[in-house]
Amino acid sequence: MTVHSGTSDALFESDPFPHFQRSLGLFRPVGRAVGARAVVVVLVGWFPLLVLILADALNSSSALIPFLKDFGVHARSLIAAPLFVICEAVVLQRLDAITYHFINAGLIASEDRQHFHRLIERCKGLMRSTLIEVLAFAASYLLAIIALRYIPPSIMPAWYSVPGSSHQMSWAGWWYTIVSVPLLSILIFSWLLRVMLWGRFLFSVSRMKLRLISAHPDHAAGLRFLNAELFAFMPLAFTFGVIAAGTVANNVTYHGASLDQLRNTVIGLLIFVLVIFVGPLMVFVYNLHRQKVAGIYSYGKLADSVGRQFERKWLTNYDKVGAGALEAPDFSATTDLYQIAENVYQVSIVPFEVRTTLILCITTLLPFVPVLLMLVPLKVILKDAASVLFGISPT
Repeated sequence: MTVHSGTSDALFESDPFPHFQRSLGLFRPVGRAVGARAVVVVLVGWFPLLVLILADALNSSSALIPFLKDFGVHARSLIAAPLFVICEAVVLQRLDAITYHFINAGLIASEDRQHFHRLIERCKGLMRSTLIEVLAFAASYLLAIIALRYIPPSIMPAWYSVPGSSHQMSWAGWWYTIVSVPLLSILIFSWLLRVMLWGRFLFSVSRMKLRLISAHPDHAAGLRFLNAELFAFMPLAFTFGVIAAGTVANNVTYHGASLDQLRNTVIGLLIFVLVIFVGPLMVFVYNLHRQKVAGIYSYGKLADSVGRQFERKWLTNYDKVGAGALEAPDFSATTDLYQIAENVYQVSIVPFEVRTTLILCITTLLPFVPVLLMLVPLKVILKDAASVLFGISPT
Protein backbone atom coordinates (compact mmCIF):
# COMPACT_ATOMS: atom_id res chain seq x y z
CA MET A 1 0.00 0.00 0.00
CA THR A 2 1.17 3.47 -0.80
CA VAL A 3 1.62 5.70 2.21
CA HIS A 4 0.31 9.19 1.83
CA SER A 5 0.87 10.37 5.36
CA GLY A 6 2.18 13.88 5.45
CA THR A 7 0.31 15.12 2.43
CA SER A 8 -2.36 17.77 2.67
CA ASP A 9 -4.99 15.04 2.28
CA ALA A 10 -3.72 12.79 5.08
CA LEU A 11 -6.59 11.77 7.34
CA PHE A 12 -4.53 12.27 10.51
CA GLU A 13 -2.19 15.04 9.42
CA SER A 14 -2.94 17.02 12.59
CA ASP A 15 -3.28 16.09 16.23
CA PRO A 16 -6.48 16.53 18.21
CA PHE A 17 -6.52 19.22 20.89
CA PRO A 18 -3.89 21.44 19.19
CA HIS A 19 -4.10 24.28 21.76
CA PHE A 20 -3.26 21.92 24.63
CA GLN A 21 -0.39 20.28 22.77
CA ARG A 22 1.00 23.62 21.66
CA SER A 23 1.03 24.80 25.29
CA LEU A 24 3.20 21.81 26.25
CA GLY A 25 5.46 22.12 23.23
CA LEU A 26 4.02 18.88 21.84
CA PHE A 27 2.52 20.34 18.68
CA ARG A 28 4.53 18.79 15.88
CA PRO A 29 3.68 17.09 12.58
CA VAL A 30 1.96 13.80 13.32
CA GLY A 31 4.42 10.95 13.74
CA ARG A 32 7.42 13.31 13.95
CA ALA A 33 9.74 13.79 16.95
CA VAL A 34 7.69 11.27 18.93
CA GLY A 35 10.69 10.41 21.13
CA ALA A 36 11.19 14.01 22.26
CA ARG A 37 7.46 14.49 22.80
CA ALA A 38 7.27 11.26 24.82
CA VAL A 39 10.07 12.55 27.04
CA VAL A 40 8.12 15.79 27.59
CA VAL A 41 5.09 13.77 28.67
CA VAL A 42 7.21 11.88 31.23
CA LEU A 43 8.84 15.11 32.47
CA VAL A 44 5.42 16.67 33.02
CA GLY A 45 3.40 13.71 34.27
CA TRP A 46 5.79 11.44 36.19
CA PHE A 47 9.14 13.06 36.94
CA PRO A 48 7.71 15.87 39.18
CA LEU A 49 6.11 13.19 41.35
CA LEU A 50 9.51 11.64 41.99
CA VAL A 51 11.07 15.06 42.69
CA LEU A 52 8.31 16.08 45.13
CA ILE A 53 8.47 12.76 46.97
CA LEU A 54 12.26 12.95 47.20
CA ALA A 55 11.87 16.45 48.63
CA ASP A 56 9.48 15.09 51.25
CA ALA A 57 11.90 12.24 51.91
CA LEU A 58 14.35 14.75 53.38
CA ASN A 59 12.00 14.98 56.34
CA SER A 60 10.43 11.52 56.17
CA SER A 61 11.11 8.53 53.94
CA SER A 62 7.67 6.99 54.49
CA ALA A 63 6.35 8.07 51.07
CA LEU A 64 9.32 7.06 48.90
CA ILE A 65 9.01 3.28 49.18
CA PRO A 66 5.20 3.26 48.60
CA PHE A 67 5.72 5.41 45.50
CA LEU A 68 8.40 3.12 44.10
CA LYS A 69 6.13 0.12 44.73
CA ASP A 70 3.06 1.74 43.16
CA PHE A 71 2.75 -0.26 39.95
CA GLY A 72 -0.30 1.71 38.84
CA VAL A 73 1.29 5.16 38.74
CA HIS A 74 4.37 3.91 36.90
CA ALA A 75 2.24 1.98 34.41
CA ARG A 76 0.09 5.04 33.71
CA SER A 77 2.46 8.00 33.82
CA LEU A 78 5.89 6.47 33.12
CA ILE A 79 4.97 3.82 30.52
CA ALA A 80 1.49 4.31 29.04
CA ALA A 81 1.50 8.11 28.71
CA PRO A 82 4.67 8.28 26.54
CA LEU A 83 3.53 5.17 24.64
CA PHE A 84 0.39 7.02 23.57
CA VAL A 85 2.67 9.54 21.87
CA ILE A 86 5.02 6.93 20.40
CA CYS A 87 2.05 5.05 18.94
CA GLU A 88 1.53 7.91 16.48
CA ALA A 89 4.63 6.87 14.53
CA VAL A 90 3.13 3.45 13.80
CA VAL A 91 -0.64 3.64 14.06
CA LEU A 92 -1.45 6.85 12.18
CA GLN A 93 0.86 6.19 9.25
CA ARG A 94 -0.75 2.80 8.69
CA LEU A 95 -4.27 4.21 8.96
CA ASP A 96 -3.41 6.82 6.33
CA ALA A 97 -2.08 4.06 4.07
CA ILE A 98 -5.33 2.12 4.50
CA THR A 99 -7.34 5.27 3.79
CA TYR A 100 -5.71 5.90 0.44
CA HIS A 101 -5.72 2.28 -0.61
CA PHE A 102 -9.45 2.78 -1.22
CA ILE A 103 -8.42 5.23 -3.97
CA ASN A 104 -5.28 3.44 -5.18
CA ALA A 105 -7.10 0.11 -5.55
CA GLY A 106 -9.93 1.69 -7.52
CA LEU A 107 -12.55 0.84 -4.90
CA ILE A 108 -13.98 4.36 -4.95
CA ALA A 109 -15.97 5.19 -8.07
CA SER A 110 -15.01 8.39 -9.88
CA GLU A 111 -18.33 10.03 -8.98
CA ASP A 112 -17.66 9.40 -5.25
CA ARG A 113 -14.06 10.60 -5.10
CA GLN A 114 -14.98 14.17 -4.33
CA HIS A 115 -17.22 12.97 -1.52
CA PHE A 116 -14.36 10.76 -0.28
CA HIS A 117 -12.01 13.74 0.02
CA ARG A 118 -14.73 15.79 1.74
CA LEU A 119 -14.97 13.05 4.37
CA ILE A 120 -11.28 13.44 5.07
CA GLU A 121 -11.64 17.21 5.44
CA ARG A 122 -14.53 16.78 7.87
CA CYS A 123 -12.47 14.41 10.02
CA LYS A 124 -9.58 16.85 10.12
CA GLY A 125 -11.94 19.68 11.01
CA LEU A 126 -13.41 17.73 13.93
CA MET A 127 -9.93 16.92 15.24
CA ARG A 128 -9.12 20.62 15.31
CA SER A 129 -12.43 21.50 16.95
CA THR A 130 -12.06 23.90 19.86
CA LEU A 131 -15.39 22.79 21.32
CA ILE A 132 -14.31 19.14 21.48
CA GLU A 133 -11.02 20.22 23.07
CA VAL A 134 -12.83 22.21 25.78
CA LEU A 135 -15.19 19.31 26.46
CA ALA A 136 -12.25 16.90 26.74
CA PHE A 137 -10.52 19.21 29.24
CA ALA A 138 -13.71 19.55 31.25
CA ALA A 139 -14.17 15.78 31.29
CA SER A 140 -10.53 15.24 32.37
CA TYR A 141 -10.82 17.53 35.37
CA LEU A 142 -14.28 16.24 36.16
CA LEU A 143 -12.77 12.77 36.51
CA ALA A 144 -10.09 14.19 38.82
CA ILE A 145 -12.74 15.91 40.97
CA ILE A 146 -14.82 12.73 41.17
CA ALA A 147 -11.72 10.79 42.24
CA LEU A 148 -11.02 13.33 45.00
CA ARG A 149 -14.62 13.33 46.14
CA TYR A 150 -15.59 9.69 46.10
CA ILE A 151 -12.46 7.51 46.34
CA PRO A 152 -11.82 6.73 50.04
CA PRO A 153 -8.37 7.90 51.24
CA SER A 154 -7.88 4.51 52.90
CA ILE A 155 -7.46 2.76 49.52
CA MET A 156 -5.13 5.42 48.07
CA PRO A 157 -1.35 4.75 48.08
CA ALA A 158 0.51 6.18 51.06
CA TRP A 159 2.45 8.69 48.95
CA TYR A 160 -0.78 10.54 48.08
CA SER A 161 -1.01 11.83 51.63
CA VAL A 162 1.18 13.86 53.95
CA PRO A 163 3.08 11.48 56.29
CA GLY A 164 1.09 11.04 59.49
CA SER A 165 -2.17 12.27 57.94
CA SER A 166 -4.46 10.13 55.80
CA HIS A 167 -6.73 13.05 54.88
CA GLN A 168 -4.26 15.77 53.83
CA MET A 169 -2.86 15.31 50.33
CA SER A 170 0.86 15.65 49.76
CA TRP A 171 2.34 17.90 47.08
CA ALA A 172 2.94 14.80 44.97
CA GLY A 173 -0.69 13.79 45.43
CA TRP A 174 -1.88 17.20 44.30
CA TRP A 175 0.41 17.18 41.26
CA TYR A 176 -0.81 13.76 40.27
CA THR A 177 -4.44 14.85 40.62
CA ILE A 178 -4.31 18.18 38.81
CA VAL A 179 -1.54 17.49 36.25
CA SER A 180 -0.68 13.81 35.74
CA VAL A 181 -4.23 12.41 35.64
CA PRO A 182 -5.62 15.13 33.31
CA LEU A 183 -2.56 14.74 31.04
CA LEU A 184 -3.13 11.00 30.74
CA SER A 185 -6.86 11.56 30.27
CA ILE A 186 -6.25 13.99 27.42
CA LEU A 187 -3.95 11.50 25.71
CA ILE A 188 -6.59 8.78 26.08
CA PHE A 189 -9.36 11.09 24.85
CA SER A 190 -7.24 12.08 21.83
CA TRP A 191 -6.90 8.46 20.79
CA LEU A 192 -10.55 7.71 21.44
CA LEU A 193 -11.42 10.71 19.27
CA ARG A 194 -9.20 9.38 16.48
CA VAL A 195 -10.80 5.95 16.75
CA MET A 196 -14.30 7.45 16.68
CA LEU A 197 -13.46 9.54 13.61
CA TRP A 198 -11.88 6.50 11.97
CA GLY A 199 -15.08 4.53 12.59
CA ARG A 200 -17.16 7.41 11.25
CA PHE A 201 -14.97 7.56 8.14
CA LEU A 202 -15.27 3.81 7.49
CA PHE A 203 -19.03 3.94 8.00
CA SER A 204 -19.37 6.73 5.45
CA VAL A 205 -17.16 4.87 2.96
CA SER A 206 -19.22 1.70 3.41
CA ARG A 207 -22.32 3.64 2.32
CA MET A 208 -20.71 4.45 -1.03
CA LYS A 209 -21.10 2.26 -4.11
CA LEU A 210 -17.79 0.48 -3.72
CA ARG A 211 -16.32 -1.27 -6.73
CA LEU A 212 -15.96 -4.69 -5.13
CA ILE A 213 -14.97 -7.90 -6.92
CA SER A 214 -16.82 -11.03 -5.82
CA ALA A 215 -14.11 -13.39 -7.10
CA HIS A 216 -11.20 -11.43 -5.61
CA PRO A 217 -8.51 -13.87 -4.36
CA ASP A 218 -8.43 -12.22 -0.93
CA HIS A 219 -11.87 -13.80 -0.25
CA ALA A 220 -13.17 -10.43 0.94
CA ALA A 221 -14.15 -8.88 -2.41
CA GLY A 222 -11.00 -6.73 -2.34
CA LEU A 223 -11.44 -5.42 1.24
CA ARG A 224 -9.03 -7.78 3.02
CA PHE A 225 -6.48 -4.96 3.20
CA LEU A 226 -8.60 -3.63 6.09
CA ASN A 227 -7.15 -6.49 8.13
CA ALA A 228 -4.07 -4.27 8.42
CA GLU A 229 -6.12 -1.96 10.64
CA LEU A 230 -5.98 -4.51 13.46
CA PHE A 231 -2.19 -4.76 13.15
CA ALA A 232 -2.02 -0.95 13.16
CA PHE A 233 -3.93 -0.72 16.44
CA MET A 234 -1.93 -3.40 18.28
CA PRO A 235 0.55 -0.94 19.89
CA LEU A 236 -2.41 1.09 21.14
CA ALA A 237 -4.15 -2.03 22.47
CA PHE A 238 -0.93 -2.95 24.28
CA THR A 239 -0.86 0.52 25.88
CA PHE A 240 -4.41 0.15 27.19
CA GLY A 241 -3.34 -3.22 28.54
CA VAL A 242 -0.46 -1.56 30.41
CA ILE A 243 -2.87 0.78 32.19
CA ALA A 244 -5.20 -2.03 33.21
CA ALA A 245 -2.35 -4.33 34.26
CA GLY A 246 -0.79 -1.65 36.47
CA THR A 247 -4.06 -1.16 38.34
CA VAL A 248 -4.56 -4.92 38.73
CA ALA A 249 -0.97 -5.31 39.97
CA ASN A 250 -1.72 -2.84 42.77
CA ASN A 251 -4.92 -4.69 43.67
CA VAL A 252 -3.07 -8.01 43.76
CA THR A 253 -0.18 -6.68 45.85
CA TYR A 254 -1.98 -4.45 48.32
CA HIS A 255 -5.59 -5.62 48.37
CA GLY A 256 -5.24 -9.35 47.82
CA ALA A 257 -7.14 -9.48 44.53
CA SER A 258 -7.87 -13.02 43.35
CA LEU A 259 -7.51 -14.75 40.01
CA ASP A 260 -11.29 -14.39 39.53
CA GLN A 261 -11.03 -10.60 39.83
CA LEU A 262 -8.14 -10.63 37.34
CA ARG A 263 -10.30 -12.62 34.93
CA ASN A 264 -13.12 -10.07 35.16
CA THR A 265 -10.72 -7.23 34.36
CA VAL A 266 -9.25 -9.14 31.43
CA ILE A 267 -12.69 -9.89 29.98
CA GLY A 268 -13.73 -6.25 30.32
CA LEU A 269 -10.51 -5.04 28.68
CA LEU A 270 -10.87 -7.48 25.77
CA ILE A 271 -14.47 -6.40 25.18
CA PHE A 272 -13.35 -2.76 25.16
CA VAL A 273 -10.52 -3.45 22.70
CA LEU A 274 -12.69 -5.52 20.38
CA VAL A 275 -15.46 -2.92 20.36
CA ILE A 276 -13.27 0.09 19.55
CA PHE A 277 -10.80 -1.59 17.17
CA VAL A 278 -12.70 -4.46 15.53
CA GLY A 279 -16.13 -2.84 15.74
CA PRO A 280 -15.51 -0.18 13.04
CA LEU A 281 -14.71 -2.90 10.49
CA MET A 282 -18.12 -4.49 10.99
CA VAL A 283 -19.71 -1.70 8.94
CA PHE A 284 -18.65 -3.61 5.81
CA VAL A 285 -20.62 -6.76 6.69
CA TYR A 286 -23.59 -5.69 4.59
CA ASN A 287 -21.36 -4.78 1.61
CA LEU A 288 -19.62 -8.14 1.69
CA HIS A 289 -22.81 -10.13 2.18
CA ARG A 290 -24.49 -8.36 -0.71
CA GLN A 291 -21.45 -8.80 -2.94
CA LYS A 292 -21.21 -12.50 -2.07
CA VAL A 293 -24.87 -13.14 -2.87
CA ALA A 294 -24.63 -11.21 -6.15
CA GLY A 295 -21.44 -13.05 -7.06
CA ILE A 296 -22.95 -16.44 -6.34
CA TYR A 297 -25.78 -15.72 -8.77
CA SER A 298 -23.55 -14.17 -11.48
CA TYR A 299 -20.64 -16.59 -11.35
CA GLY A 300 -22.97 -19.50 -10.70
CA LYS A 301 -24.89 -18.73 -13.88
CA LEU A 302 -21.65 -18.48 -15.84
CA ALA A 303 -20.33 -21.73 -14.35
CA ASP A 304 -23.60 -23.49 -15.20
CA SER A 305 -23.46 -22.31 -18.81
CA VAL A 306 -19.83 -23.30 -19.30
CA GLY A 307 -20.37 -26.62 -17.56
CA ARG A 308 -23.27 -27.57 -19.81
CA GLN A 309 -21.33 -26.64 -22.92
CA PHE A 310 -18.39 -28.70 -21.67
CA GLU A 311 -20.56 -31.76 -21.01
CA ARG A 312 -22.35 -31.53 -24.36
CA LYS A 313 -19.05 -31.38 -26.18
CA TRP A 314 -17.04 -33.98 -24.28
CA LEU A 315 -19.48 -36.31 -22.54
CA THR A 316 -22.27 -36.73 -25.09
CA ASN A 317 -19.83 -38.15 -27.66
CA TYR A 318 -17.57 -39.81 -25.10
CA ASP A 319 -16.89 -42.89 -27.27
CA LYS A 320 -15.62 -40.73 -30.12
CA VAL A 321 -13.17 -38.76 -27.98
CA GLY A 322 -9.57 -39.68 -28.65
CA ALA A 323 -6.47 -39.53 -26.48
CA GLY A 324 -5.77 -35.99 -27.65
CA ALA A 325 -8.78 -34.68 -25.74
CA LEU A 326 -6.67 -34.09 -22.64
CA GLU A 327 -4.65 -31.55 -24.58
CA ALA A 328 -7.72 -29.53 -25.51
CA PRO A 329 -7.87 -26.02 -23.95
CA ASP A 330 -11.47 -26.59 -22.81
CA PHE A 331 -10.34 -28.57 -19.79
CA SER A 332 -7.93 -25.97 -18.41
CA ALA A 333 -10.30 -23.10 -19.21
CA THR A 334 -13.17 -24.79 -17.39
CA THR A 335 -10.94 -25.60 -14.43
CA ASP A 336 -9.73 -22.00 -14.23
CA LEU A 337 -13.28 -20.69 -14.33
CA TYR A 338 -14.41 -23.03 -11.57
CA GLN A 339 -11.45 -22.01 -9.40
CA ILE A 340 -12.42 -18.37 -9.85
CA ALA A 341 -16.07 -19.17 -9.07
CA GLU A 342 -14.93 -21.02 -5.94
CA ASN A 343 -13.47 -17.74 -4.61
CA VAL A 344 -16.99 -16.31 -4.62
CA TYR A 345 -18.33 -19.06 -2.36
CA GLN A 346 -15.42 -18.49 0.04
CA VAL A 347 -16.05 -14.75 0.47
CA SER A 348 -16.07 -13.83 4.15
CA ILE A 349 -18.65 -11.37 5.42
CA VAL A 350 -16.01 -9.63 7.54
CA PRO A 351 -12.92 -7.91 6.05
CA PHE A 352 -10.50 -9.22 8.66
CA GLU A 353 -9.02 -12.55 9.69
CA VAL A 354 -9.97 -14.30 12.93
CA ARG A 355 -6.33 -15.09 13.65
CA THR A 356 -5.48 -11.38 13.48
CA THR A 357 -8.17 -10.68 16.06
CA LEU A 358 -6.61 -13.37 18.25
CA ILE A 359 -3.17 -11.74 17.89
CA LEU A 360 -4.74 -8.40 18.85
CA CYS A 361 -6.16 -9.97 22.03
CA ILE A 362 -2.81 -11.57 22.90
CA THR A 363 -1.02 -8.24 22.39
CA THR A 364 -3.52 -6.55 24.71
CA LEU A 365 -2.90 -9.13 27.43
CA LEU A 366 0.92 -9.19 27.27
CA PRO A 367 1.25 -6.62 30.11
CA PHE A 368 -0.68 -9.02 32.37
CA VAL A 369 2.09 -11.64 32.28
CA PRO A 370 3.96 -10.10 35.27
CA VAL A 371 0.65 -9.81 37.13
CA LEU A 372 -0.09 -13.48 36.52
CA LEU A 373 3.34 -14.35 37.90
CA MET A 374 2.42 -12.43 41.06
CA LEU A 375 -0.64 -14.62 41.50
CA VAL A 376 0.88 -17.91 40.33
CA PRO A 377 4.63 -18.33 40.88
CA LEU A 378 6.67 -19.32 37.84
CA LYS A 379 7.73 -22.53 39.59
CA VAL A 380 4.11 -23.65 39.86
CA ILE A 381 3.43 -22.78 36.20
CA LEU A 382 6.47 -24.83 35.07
CA LYS A 383 5.38 -27.80 37.20
CA ASP A 384 1.89 -27.71 35.72
CA ALA A 385 3.35 -27.45 32.22
CA ALA A 386 5.61 -30.44 32.89
CA SER A 387 2.67 -32.46 34.15
CA VAL A 388 0.78 -31.75 30.92
CA LEU A 389 3.70 -32.39 28.56
CA PHE A 390 5.28 -35.39 30.27
CA GLY A 391 2.44 -36.84 32.35
CA ILE A 392 4.24 -36.05 35.61
CA SER A 393 2.01 -35.46 38.62
CA PRO A 394 2.89 -32.11 40.24
CA THR A 395 4.08 -32.37 43.82
